[in-house]
Amino acid sequence: MSSRPRDQRSGFLTSLGRFLLRRMESNTRPYEKRIINNLTNLKKVIRVGDVMLVEGRSEVSRIIQVLTQSSWSHIAMFVGDKIIDGGNDIPTDPNTGLDPDDRGHVLIEADAGNGVIAVPISKYRDYNIRICRPYGIDARDLNQVVDEVVGNLGKHYDHENILDLALLLLPSAINPFKKRTIQACLGGCSEYKVICSGMIAKAFQSVGYPIIPALLPAADLDNPQMCDPYGSKLIMRHFSQIVPRDFDLSPNFEIIKYNIIGLGQFDYRSIWAHRQEIQSG
Repeated sequence: MSSRPRDQRSGFLTSLGRFLLRRMESNTRPYEKRIINNLTNLKKVIRVGDVMLVEGRSEVSRIIQVLTQSSWSHIAMFVGDKIIDGGNDIPTDPNTGLDPDDRGHVLIEADAGNGVIAVPISKYRDYNIRICRPYGIDARDLNQVVDEVVGNLGKHYDHENILDLALLLLPSAINPFKKRTIQACLGGCSEYKVICSGMIAKAFQSVGYPIIPALLPAADLDNPQMCDPYGSKLIMRHFSQIVPRDFDLSPNFEIIKYNIIGLGQFDYRSIWAHRQEIQSG
């Protein structure tokens, strides 16, 4: 009997969250594309285990961007051809599917409308994106991380997690969760429901790889040790509290340049539509 009110609340919030998110998922607002993505270069450079940050174009993306004070509203993991033997049972985006040419360049993401699905890397050709690579991670640990993300295929989206994150990120004066610890679980806290950033964060945390951890309250930052680059032992933040921005801010993820910078010569004088005088000295 005691669990019934919570079950009713959970069901109501899930239904409410699903309804609101689906209403706001349509790409209706203006979108400023800042760079032309060179997919050929991207496919050459990206590695299994890299994460892709996406600046979405829907209303729900805008809300996430405002709440997290970041351009990034979505995240996916590149798994290459890890699911190539999965046959036709692989959950995919009904709008994109997976063509034969895509099966070696696959992302896993948690989509608010479709749950955890596999999508082609080309899905985000016309989006502003960023590639982040975990630095120094052991190869066996990285394989475990990727396998765990792949193992989420078919799971449902945790709409309660999104609602709780929104409340958690409100100003402290009106934040109903301001007393929650960094280790508290937000959302449904179920093995069968995830969100994009939490799903990937959980996989990295399963091997002890930090994203945005917290320092111990009594951290002695004046005496850092080489083996502890943070200057202190760490406390793991619950994966349900991780947002896409955290992978960008994390000191443990490298930013991978794949369009021009880092891939050959760069003649910055030749790229402008209107030639300008270049003055020396």
